[in-house]
Formats: sequence, structure tokens, C-alpha cells
Amino acid sequence: MPPKKKIQKNDILAAATQTIRKKGTAALTVRNIAAELNCSTQPLYSEFQNLEQLRQELVVYIRDHYLRVQCSNYKEFARWFLRFAGEEPELFRFIYLRPRAPEERLLDDANCEQTVHQLARSLEMERAQAWQMHQRMQYHCYGLGVMIATGYRRISQQEIDDELTEFYCIMLRHYKQIATDQELAYWLHRSRNLMS
Repeated sequence: MPPKKKIQKNDILAAATQTIRKKGTAALTVRNIAAELNCSTQPLYSEFQNLEQLRQELVVYIRDHYLRVQCSNYKEFARWFLRFAGEEPELFRFIYLRPRAPEERLLDDANCEQTVHQLARSLEMERAQAWQMHQRMQYHCYGLGVMIATGYRRISQQEIDDELTEFYCIMLRHYKQIATDQELAYWLHRSRNLMS
């Protein structure tokens, strides 16, 4: 029976995550990850063919460990994403500001299905329309996240809440074809569970 490996794949991915958190994406090398693990580079090459394969699996690992959350409402998802941008700027950069292959999805959203379901149910929309609305909200949050993670602008929690509410109202007016403030107030009340 072969001896059990001392360093498992998840140990390597956790060490790679810590390397990025401490030193940034540019420091993600086999040698630096091995140093984080206090081992030689051999265990890394026995688990991954090369650094590119490790990077690809690391995106999934970080998404699952830092971005997959159970939130009670729509606004909470956005707050979580923006908090991640502020608290883990190096991981945010690694996930969202990396070069992409042409066939790769532009935005990673580990919570997309749950979020679209909440929108469709609360706003009495077809799933396709709820997905479009969510995608537009994603673009807006992505822009805010980039500003936060890169230090371009500091945004207080109150400013974030106000911005999310205001943009939600804009999207609500558009996707529900709302013409009056009274009608907007009705749908805001109907969807209050999404934005508390």
C-alpha cells in the first residue's frame, strides 16, 4: 500500500489562497506556494500538471470558499460581494480582474440561481427577464467592487446601501415598466424582502 500523501490538493489550494492574500496575484508561483506549505515543490507538481491548472482550480476553490453564501435577500448578496471586494482585495483581483478566455463567462456568480429565483418570484417575472435584471445589477456591483478593491474610491456602508437601493429602483422601473411613483412604491413594498 502506497504511503498516504502528507500534503493534499486542498492544502495546496489553501496555501495558494494565502499566498495571494498576503503578497498579491503576482506572487502566485510554485515556489511561493511551497514556501507557504513549508515543503518542496514536488507535492505541487504531483497534484497539478502546471501552474495554469492550479490557477484554474484555485478560481473554483476561492469562489466556493469565499463567495458561495446563503443570503436571505437580494441586497444582502450585493453587500456580501462588495464586502469581499473590501476585505479581500487581492482575492477579488485574482477572481475578477484576471485575463479571460473568449469562451469564459465574464462574471463569476456562485449565487446566480438562487438570486434569479428570488427576483422572479418576488417581482412576478419570467426567469429570463429576472436573469437580465440580475445581470444588469451585476454589472453595477462589479464596477463598485472594482473601485473598492483597487482603492480607487472608499465607499461607506451607508453609501453602498443607498447606491444599491437607487439602482434597484432604476432597474425596477425599467423591467416592470413603471410609470408613476405610486406604482414604484407598490413594487418596492411588494419586493421589500429583497432589499432589506
